[in-house]
Amino acid sequence: MVVIGVAGYAVFGRSSSDGGTTASGGPLKGKVLWQSQDLPQNTLGPSFIGGWHTADMTVTVAPGGLVAYDARTGQRRWQMSPPPLPGGGGRSLICGLSTETAGNVGVIGFGADGGGTVTKCEGFALVDLATGRARGQGTLQSGTSSGSNTITAEVIGGTAVIEYGGGLTGYDLSGHQRWRLDPKAAGSDDCFVNDLLGGANTAMVLFDCLSSNDTVTVAKVSPDNGTVTKKAPVTLPSGIDNATFRLLSTQPVVLDGGSSDNGAFVSLDDAFRVKATIPQKGAWGSLDMTSYSGLASHMLIHAAVSSDTLVVGTEETRVNSLRDTNKIVAFDLATGRQRWATSLGPKVTGVPVAFAGGAVIAMSNGTYEHPPQVFKLGGADGKATAMGPAYSRDLIARPRASRLYWDGSHLFGISITTVPSQHTPSVFALG
Repeated sequence: MVVIGVAGYAVFGRSSSDGGTTASGGPLKGKVLWQSQDLPQNTLGPSFIGGWHTADMTVTVAPGGLVAYDARTGQRRWQMSPPPLPGGGGRSLICGLSTETAGNVGVIGFGADGGGTVTKCEGFALVDLATGRARGQGTLQSGTSSGSNTITAEVIGGTAVIEYGGGLTGYDLSGHQRWRLDPKAAGSDDCFVNDLLGGANTAMVLFDCLSSNDTVTVAKVSPDNGTVTKKAPVTLPSGIDNATFRLLSTQPVVLDGGSSDNGAFVSLDDAFRVKATIPQKGAWGSLDMTSYSGLASHMLIHAAVSSDTLVVGTEETRVNSLRDTNKIVAFDLATGRQRWATSLGPKVTGVPVAFAGGAVIAMSNGTYEHPPQVFKLGGADGKATAMGPAYSRDLIARPRASRLYWDGSHLFGISITTVPSQHTPSVFALG
């Protein structure tokens, strides 16, 4: 899910130092405040599948369990293993998690360990972030007989809403079922829930129907009782598989989808009518849509959305045999037109993190000559200004492989994939 930060900060001067850029003052000092590469015990393979960040805590989620860190000090607060399988059985692994937390509660799904992977999620647990214990759990209710190897979940108010196997179920925060939504609510017997994203006291749901090749149905669902309060079919750009579309943002509603360089972003108005379509390929190059799927489908979406603007990076282009570059591009969500495009350096790539006070926070992935660095991009023109010195070379390549959070004065990251493979995933805080 898109993280939108709100903060103010100073404008910085630039000078070259150790290949990076130093700042004349401001909130960031180029310091790694803390970093950990701890993985839960019994985790097979060095990987996280996601994580959460709150005002005082950063939590990593790996197949073998969860670890919580104090956001300011990095001190470990607690560790939690996946709960036992419903009905008993062997060891379990985590197979999915909620995009965000609310009320100090997050959701995880878990299933049987099939040699380091989960072929079918079986249960869910509601994690109390204060204690690192399950405050409720239950058996997942699938929309199909075969189930799925992951879940999509949100905590909205006092309800945990879980999509599993194409079905949608709401639970109270003790794990008791409140309601179950029949996918036929989309209007056809062959419909299923394709995606879920939490909004302001609502669950935004994307239905896909097998009988419709060029439309999806967008709906608002009440988390209190599962009632569909608004829905509308959305005609998608031709030639793009509707099953690949996901919810990028709920306010405003923005969809993204596609594969093989044939993707698009689609913005909707309040009535769920298409306002603008932004193709993956254009004068800006090819937008980076490679991280929009997997067990944590909302975790690695490197895009920022405001009420009227989408900011996303392009794919890398080769500069020489060792270095690449890319652009960060802003689009008008009302018209789909490009507003500006900028680069964080002629031989570096970067990703947007969040909107902050009308500007955009971005971070370069870094190289040996130009280590990772945080920038402010002007909201009107995209002009890149360094927010502080460059960081340690140990963080090279981590920004693109991490879920990044900006809290107004610090940047937090959770490495979700091992890209490049020789890098051990980590959780870190930058100041």
